[in-house]
Amino acid sequence: MAVDAASGLPTLSMEEVAKHSTKEDCWVVLYGKAYDLTKFGKVHPGGAALIYDNAGKDATALFDPIHPKDIMDKLLKPSLTMGVVDPATIKEEHIAKPPEKKAPAKKKAAAPKETGLELEVEEFVKPPLAAMLNTFDFESVARETMEPQAWGYYSSGGDDEITLRDNHMAF
Repeated sequence: MAVDAASGLPTLSMEEVAKHSTKEDCWVVLYGKAYDLTKFGKVHPGGAALIYDNAGKDATALFDPIHPKDIMDKLLKPSLTMGVVDPATIKEEHIAKPPEKKAPAKKKAAAPKETGLELEVEEFVKPPLAAMLNTFDFESVARETMEPQAWGYYSSGGDDEITLRDNHMAF
């Protein structure tokens, strides 16, 4: 097996990574490195499905908008970095695709059963910036407007729980 000169890690083909595509054996490629996320998936703040659904794939495009680039090297043991993936071996089918966005369904509120009518709930409208007075106001707007994955990351405390906790205590 070849070794990447810059990192000292083994050089892997994407075909090798693709063999590890179950929740019992889950490798995911991020920024050209393959990581064994089998155990980490169970404790991922955004949910295990996000990890396991992309097992054996390059999930950089899904990962990048939500996480800092170096977070895996900071959080994981070096032994969980399996190697550097040869970019020439990455084919279209190896790249994780974001789920197709569906138009949000209009929320309905049930009217009293005697009438048999349904009431339509108005779509969320962001308040003017001047109307938001504290972090809780910003959070309530973020909860309604952010993508579910991004909200999951943010509301879990980001990179550490300290920031989120301190913000709540300060305000």
